[in-house]
Amino acid sequence: MTFRKRLLVSSTGVAAILGFAAPAIAATDTDASSASSVNEVVVTGIKESLQRAIAIKRDSTDQVDAVSAEDIGKLPDKNVADALQRIPGINTESAASGEGGFDENDRVSIRGTSPSLTQVTVDGHTIATGDWFILDQYSAVGRSVSLDLLPAEMLSSTTVYKTQDASLMEGGVSGVVNLSTPNALDLGGSGKQWVFEATAEGAYNSLRDSWKPQINGEIGWKNADDTFGVAVQGFYEDRSVARYGQETLGYTTITSAMPIGAANPALVAAGVQAPTLIGSTLFQQERTRGGGHIDVEWRPNDKLELNLDGFYSHMSASNSNDNYMYWGSNELNNNLPTSFKVVNDTLVSAVWPTKNAAGAAVDGMIVDNIERPGSAAYTSYVNLDGKYHATDRLTVSGQIGYTEGEGQTDGAPSFEVDAPVGVAYQPSGNGWQVTPTGLNPQSPAGLNNDWAWNEDFISKDTEIYGQADAKYDLDNGPFKDVEAGFHAQQHVRQVDGWDRGCTLGANGACFTSPTMPFSATDPSPYPSGFNAGALGIPGLLIPIAGNPSTIDNILNNIPGGVRGPLSAIVTPQNYYWNLSFKVQENDYSGYLMTHVAGDGWRGNFGVRLVETDEQSFVNTAAAAGVPGVITSSAYGDYIINDIKHNYFDVLPSANFTFDLQKNLLLRFSAAETMARPDYSALGAAVSLTDLTFTGNGGNPNLRPITAGVYDAALEWYYAPTSVATVSLFYDDLSSYVGYGNAVGRYLDLQTSTIGVPGKTNVYDYENFTVSSPVNVSGELKGVELQVQQPLPYNFGFLSNFTYVDGEDQNGDPLVGTSKVTYNVVGYYEVSLFDIRLAYTYRSHYFVGLDRASIENEAGNGQLDASADLNITKNVTFTIQALNITDSLLKYYAANPTQVRAVYENGTQLYAGVHVKF
Repeated sequence: MTFRKRLLVSSTGVAAILGFAAPAIAATDTDASSASSVNEVVVTGIKESLQRAIAIKRDSTDQVDAVSAEDIGKLPDKNVADALQRIPGINTESAASGEGGFDENDRVSIRGTSPSLTQVTVDGHTIATGDWFILDQYSAVGRSVSLDLLPAEMLSSTTVYKTQDASLMEGGVSGVVNLSTPNALDLGGSGKQWVFEATAEGAYNSLRDSWKPQINGEIGWKNADDTFGVAVQGFYEDRSVARYGQETLGYTTITSAMPIGAANPALVAAGVQAPTLIGSTLFQQERTRGGGHIDVEWRPNDKLELNLDGFYSHMSASNSNDNYMYWGSNELNNNLPTSFKVVNDTLVSAVWPTKNAAGAAVDGMIVDNIERPGSAAYTSYVNLDGKYHATDRLTVSGQIGYTEGEGQTDGAPSFEVDAPVGVAYQPSGNGWQVTPTGLNPQSPAGLNNDWAWNEDFISKDTEIYGQADAKYDLDNGPFKDVEAGFHAQQHVRQVDGWDRGCTLGANGACFTSPTMPFSATDPSPYPSGFNAGALGIPGLLIPIAGNPSTIDNILNNIPGGVRGPLSAIVTPQNYYWNLSFKVQENDYSGYLMTHVAGDGWRGNFGVRLVETDEQSFVNTAAAAGVPGVITSSAYGDYIINDIKHNYFDVLPSANFTFDLQKNLLLRFSAAETMARPDYSALGAAVSLTDLTFTGNGGNPNLRPITAGVYDAALEWYYAPTSVATVSLFYDDLSSYVGYGNAVGRYLDLQTSTIGVPGKTNVYDYENFTVSSPVNVSGELKGVELQVQQPLPYNFGFLSNFTYVDGEDQNGDPLVGTSKVTYNVVGYYEVSLFDIRLAYTYRSHYFVGLDRASIENEAGNGQLDASADLNITKNVTFTIQALNITDSLLKYYAANPTQVRAVYENGTQLYAGVHVKF
């Protein structure tokens, strides 16, 4: 046991001694036996919702914040992530695995930690995830469900626990987010048997300039005795999505093996880095989310409660991703620039001739058109909760369920072309000006296929879980009750991928000459909205892209039965074992906790014991003849390594609240917390980029992330709808996750000749620099400030500010830590209508390593607005606007000179009508 754990255990022991010494008292304002539970906050208006939110915070012993809704679809923001980011200390993001930010955030983090270290539960249980984006299907994106799959309409409340007590499920280093669904017997209030609510609206994206329908509804029934009820909910939500941008897909350090390094040794000595790929990128997508939730609740008597519910959400996310790129790594390895410039140890400009010193033409431009018509994801669960009041003092409860999710890329027909041309690049505004010589970006002339491929990936996520709890009311002096429980779960994450490609001839067959020209894809210009002014890049290269249906047709008509159509791709010889893995984990935990209270104080303390059994099935290259070697894949022989780990953690916790005055509270909390590494990291899948000889990988030997977390808060409730708070927190991260680079030898798919008619198989292995997660230690410390205040004439505001300082053992930034986050929300509300403006800002933070290069997201602010017009008590017109100012998302590498990306996602509008009866 570490000193930190001894300190925490001693703290709980001192609390027990103080409790025995305290005099017996009458019941406090808040029943201590339920002090760490969170009451529902019902939103019937902005002011009332804020007042009830104050009640949650004030009555709880744990540090909590919550947002809740009475009416379906009436959460204060359009999606769950938007609602959560208004809470102090909460950040949300969408760039989970280096894909860049989109218009809707899908992961949440608490107090400067990575989203991977936030536990997200639904009604107290975990939920399996599925991700539609291919990188997220095998990369480190976290264990919690993607919020893309959870519409706000399915929820009755969202609750953030910023401190830990022993009864809360482990898995969040700095806290837990619990999403609550409606119970059938709670709908409509007592005595109302039927409830019907529905919302119909249109969704508009300014970049696509189109409206799409979104419909959701719920019907509920319960008997006259309020003992049995059924609620059924359904949703269908369609959206058109676009993202315009410029990407720099990595930086490489200049070496003496490069012509520029050999000719300029000072560049090598200084460690100068240069961009490897700079591309004008266009992403377009159709997202359709549909599903439903059903809840059946039965309370036959005062002793027994049963609740059975099920949920299913499916997202179809077909998309195209086009990138017209300067091929920097090819120029660096094969050419010498006629001129260049270095700023901040970065090669910020260079002019490359068409031919190198040996007279050979060098491909300076390369274009990727990637179509993913079968991208999709789903999540689902079936859950049974039960509670039995055995005696006046003893209550037992249980939960059992099964959850399943899947992310799928059911085909990704892709067409890549390049051109042997000269090219120059230089800084320009938010990015780079790229100027090819002898190539017109608006014409396909000069561009010919160098690789075409198709692939299929399936990421399956399943879990079966169960929990049993008991609470015994003591009412014995300071000790109000004692709780105990046991939780078990078995989780399996399995990813399988198939991939194969070739150089296409003009006749549509592999490895024939001449190669297929770009014109065969029926290319057309990028949309008119893709321009230099929108992205803030004067001289932005504006190119053309192949037609998605034409590319799909080309790939699906490749003959030979090995490459092209999915029927040829999903075969044992095309099994891409580098990106395939399986992780099975059995987790067991038990806890013991007591609630205590005295004159002007209340609290809880306890301990949670956790055992983790991990088993990772990791694929690695193996020589022929090695026992167990698998020889069926064209990507080389491999072996499945069975890697097992077992961990045991003791997690003590204590939370205390003191009433300094009637409206002034002082809180102290301390806990040992833990979170487990991403399944994809434990599976050690390796994603490679042949164009730059870089990649991202996992680490099956990652240990659980552990921390000692400490919190102190002062809260002043100076009026019924007003509060001012300050919170100080410190996280001692004895085991965290950082990133490091390592060099390994992997198969170069584009230079290898495998299964080429008339040629001998050649397996070309090259050195790749691969970024992987590693365990490090570190610390986080910070402060949260919050003010909520109504104003005269029906106005009001709430604001919060969070400052976090975090670094690892080497003084490097921690993944996900923004030093400054703040929210300012203003509103006006009368009985007929209400208006709300909300601004959120987050300063820059370290995203991680992508393709062996550092990635930071620059500071970003977003302005949103909403308005409701109450036509009658049953009918309301609503409108919401997200990202009103069309704020750009910007990314950079080691410093702002090293631009990584800039994206425009546009403004989103939602307008419609809500009815309830």
